[in-house]
Amino acid sequence: MILLAACASTPPPTAELAAAEAALNDARQAKAADFAPVELGFARDKLAVAQAAIEARQYDRARDAAAQAAADAELALAKSRAAQARREVQRRSEENTQLRRDLLGEEKRR
Repeated sequence: MILLAACASTPPPTAELAAAEAALNDARQAKAADFAPVELGFARDKLAVAQAAIEARQYDRARDAAAQAAADAELALAKSRAAQARREVQRRSEENTQLRRDLLGEEKRR
């Protein structure tokens, strides 16, 4: 009887679930599927665990899984942004190298 009272007093973690879903959407929009697919997959899996736990009224488990899903999604987002930044730095570096060659006439000397 005490267990039922404890479960009844714990509210469903709707805010945590919404935060995890928002973090997952942010990661998707940042192309995490391309740049951080493992972390994105972990986030999806943990979000599914959280949703199943809510359906089973296991709110503490759902809260924990939602927090983990949000953390994994945030990591995927960060890794995706970092990879895109590295790609942009590489592109600009190559562009600068070509401009330097053009300005110094290195192509003509070859």
